[in-house]
Parts: sequence; C-alpha cells; structure tokens
Amino acid sequence: MKKLLVLFAAFSLSAAAASAQTTPVKAAHGRHMKGDKAAKTPEQRADHTAQALTKQLGLSAAQTAQVRQLALDRARQMDAHKAQAGTASPADKKQHRAAMQAEKAQYDAKLKQILSADQYAKYTQRQADKMAKHKAHRQGMKQGKS
Repeated sequence: MKKLLVLFAAFSLSAAAASAQTTPVKAAHGRHMKGDKAAKTPEQRADHTAQALTKQLGLSAAQTAQVRQLALDRARQMDAHKAQAGTASPADKKQHRAAMQAEKAQYDAKLKQILSADQYAKYTQRQADKMAKHKAHRQGMKQGKS
C-alpha cells in the first residue's frame, strides 16, 4: 500500500512539473510589434528598404544611397503621421489619409527620377503584385468570417 501511495505522489508531482513547462504565448500583434520583435527605427527601415530594392532591382551604389535617403525621409514622415493619427477625429483622418496619399505620390515621383525606366517598371509591377496579393488575402479573410 505504501508503494502505491508513493508511486501516486511521484506521478502527481511529475504531472504538475510537466504542465508547468508550457511554451509562452506570443504577444498579441500590435501596431508596432510583430510577435516579440521590437519596432524598427526609421534608419533601420530605410536600410531595409534600400537593401531590398537593391536586391530586387539591381541598383548601383549611387542609386542605393539615394533610395536610402528617400526611404529615410519617408519613414520619418510615417512616424510623424502615426503620432498624429491616434488623437485624430474622423474628419481629420480623411485629411490625414489624403496627405499620406499625396506623400506616397511624391515618393513614387522621386523614386522614378532615381531609377531607370526598366527598374521603375519592375518596381511598379512588384507593387501591383503585392497589392493584388494583399487584396486576395483580405477577401479570403472576409469570406472566412462570414
């Protein structure tokens, strides 16, 4: 009987220890967090953009430097917009969105000046593909909820 009691106690303790060793749940996705990665600085985002475009479009060193500076300016603008967006009213949000679209158009115009015609065509095609993929994903999400 003692052996059975000791065996039962050992089993209970090992089960409790095993259940305590669960993997932590990832933090909820926030605006500036993906999983447990911290938000990147504007400089880091600009470097990432410049490196990605260099890899995708085959940019020269001079083009890479210009794209990095352009991306850095854009990242700083986006941070300023994000800071303002939290306290905006619905009417302000429409103006805010229009301002962001205008800045995106300026960014694209400046990028077009930096890139060659072939590089810019490839860039716009990649952007269109990315948008189509995003829309398809959103449609799939909407259908899944219905």
